[in-house]
Amino acid sequence: MMVALAVLGLVLGFWARQVLMDDAMITFRVAENLAYGRGFVYNPGERVQVTTTPLYTILLVPGIWLLGSAPRAALALNLALAALIPVLAYDAGRRMAGWLTGLTGALLLAASPFLVLAFSMEGYLYVALILASFDAYLARRNLLAGVLVGLTALVRGDGALLAASLAGYDLLAHRRLRWRLILPAAAIPALWYLFALVYFGSPFPATLAAKTAQGEFNWLRRNFLEGAADFIDHWTRNRDTRLYWLFPGFLVIGLLRAVWKERRWFILVGQAALYTAAFTALKVPAAEWYYAAVMPAAALLTACGIQTAADLLARPASTRLRPYLSAAAGLLATLPLLALMLPATAMVIAGHPDWKARAYPPVARWVASHTSPAATLATIDIGHIGYWSRRHIIDIVGLAQPDVAPAIARGDFGYAIRHYQPDLILLGYLWLSEVQQSDWFRAAYAPRQLFKGEGMDQPLVLFSKRQGVKVQPDLPPDAEVTPLAVDFNRQARLTGYHLTGPLRPGQTARLTLVWQVDAPLAVDFTVFVQLVDGQNRIVAQGDGKPQNGFYPTTFWQAGETVIDAHTLNLPADLPPGRYSLLVGLYEAGSGARLQILDETGKFKSDHVRIEGVVVQAP
Repeated sequence: MMVALAVLGLVLGFWARQVLMDDAMITFRVAENLAYGRGFVYNPGERVQVTTTPLYTILLVPGIWLLGSAPRAALALNLALAALIPVLAYDAGRRMAGWLTGLTGALLLAASPFLVLAFSMEGYLYVALILASFDAYLARRNLLAGVLVGLTALVRGDGALLAASLAGYDLLAHRRLRWRLILPAAAIPALWYLFALVYFGSPFPATLAAKTAQGEFNWLRRNFLEGAADFIDHWTRNRDTRLYWLFPGFLVIGLLRAVWKERRWFILVGQAALYTAAFTALKVPAAEWYYAAVMPAAALLTACGIQTAADLLARPASTRLRPYLSAAAGLLATLPLLALMLPATAMVIAGHPDWKARAYPPVARWVASHTSPAATLATIDIGHIGYWSRRHIIDIVGLAQPDVAPAIARGDFGYAIRHYQPDLILLGYLWLSEVQQSDWFRAAYAPRQLFKGEGMDQPLVLFSKRQGVKVQPDLPPDAEVTPLAVDFNRQARLTGYHLTGPLRPGQTARLTLVWQVDAPLAVDFTVFVQLVDGQNRIVAQGDGKPQNGFYPTTFWQAGETVIDAHTLNLPADLPPGRYSLLVGLYEAGSGARLQILDETGKFKSDHVRIEGVVVQAP
């Protein structure tokens, strides 16, 4: 039975493998920094406790060494946990009320859409440890149960609520405390909090204050309970909802049995109730993966209700037939529940990769390839963006910078930008409109790049400081770069160019210039690119500040190479023939051009002429 359940769990986990939450990527970045010696940090050199799941982070490290990346390590770990969870649920249910409760509880839990939503997060590890702790307690292995409860609190701090529920049950039901359980359950997280206090300066993650601040401001417009209701409404919309009442019906029967016969169920009930009360009281905004922690109690109590109802139906039968009739009735009652649940689970999986997982990675990779590694980047969703860009991240809503949370609670969403003055800012076109439209923002930042993200109803806009942040466009292969040796006043040399081709009327031409900086430039020059005919008449032009305004010449550093691309839109009526390109630098205010010197240092020209540019017939 357990082997079959493990295989089933593995299959369901493989089905859910594409569920990848943005917040998971935050933990993945911390895990890779830890694995490669950069510290238990999100931004290297910045000791802030960003992840809320230290144990999950640590467990990913060996997988990173073996498999090469945190996403691969997390996939392997969560597939293993997907196989383990139904086995643990079965054993706990079997110990409490019989094999039928164990089997139906395992099936309901493994197939739950609320569990699948947490696949890439620490939720599977959290659920597995809740079940393992409960199972060890039922087996009266108090020391093991205590260790497992302590580890549960290391997965997430709210895992301590399981310890509170266990201790509360023992105190109320048995008038005693099991110190062999309590001591390791308290000591293991206490050691972590001591380490966190020394290493980070605070035992608590910065994300706790940030999430609470977001809740106070009502950032996502729904709290924990409202989020659960929204999910259920979405999954049951346009369906006959009468059968869905079977779930709370069997759950209530399970609770009645807990009161009447087996009160150890209140350990799980207490954990789920305390968890729900805490998240509701803190006004934490709803997140998809928060609900997995209450699923062990919900699934097993529903299963207990199914077995109780089945036993009542089979009671009139003979003693010999009664177990078979009860099992048949219980399994038959489980089938419609699974039939109602699996479409919702399929809906969850079909919605992934979600728009963040589709839109953010290409943008972040562009930032990684085209901007300075030293640039700081501010954004709202720091998971995929932070992981793939590898930039120092400023979190506008405070997950990575503890001092931002109080400002968010006040509704000041521009604080992080004003205070940290990041080099780059990535926002949706309409996000934080009050910030984007403010005078201080417009004075300091300019939009530089627009990204059409897959699945987004609005583009992402990359802003940079108006003072300049170097980017590095893709350089064509060396074989395609035409070498030059043009000296602009001993300050910069044009060492090569690449022009896309063939050129045809009505199309766009891209000219890539390779500059070698020899000395600082005090003037903010504009690059002019002109396509001229035989009479030196301009037929197309692509003037602009270097790197589309990202990196003005006043910020060029001696010794560096600057890759600068310009676009020319060729007129549709441009006659085919031979043309020339004129390239140079000029001061926008006065029009004065930077002079070109010959080998002796004397004035030679104020522009480079690239001859033999052929425009072909359309």
